[in-house]
Amino acid sequence: MTDISPDNALDPDWESPAAVTLGKKVLELDPARGYVRASYYAGDNFVNRGGRIYGGFLAAMLDGLCGHAVRLTHREPGTPQVTLELKTSFIGRADKGTLTGEGWVRHRGKSIAFAEAELRNEQGEIVARASATFKIGA
Repeated sequence: MTDISPDNALDPDWESPAAVTLGKKVLELDPARGYVRASYYAGDNFVNRGGRIYGGFLAAMLDGLCGHAVRLTHREPGTPQVTLELKTSFIGRADKGTLTGEGWVRHRGKSIAFAEAELRNEQGEIVARASATFKIGA
């Protein structure tokens, strides 16, 4: 079980229980650019009736990438943030296996940030993209 105490939330390496459920593994971080690269493992429990990864899981991964990128730009560790809007485009086929994603900050103001993310399948093809707006200090 993941400890979600406030002390852990201040740790920049701490992942939420949702990210753990999605099988997130951080591969690269660049706080100066507000950039994150991570992989996710989508197993049998992520599949819809059509045999592909359920779009809600892909959207959650993209939201997590965007949010992580924004979190990297906070001056104060543990600064709260919430997603105000998430626009997701499903582009290609997402099958079971490892998906690799990138998230980056497009613009960050004092209380609002804009970020984007994309997910690729094991063949390197883009399967989904998203843009998100975050309220900082929520």
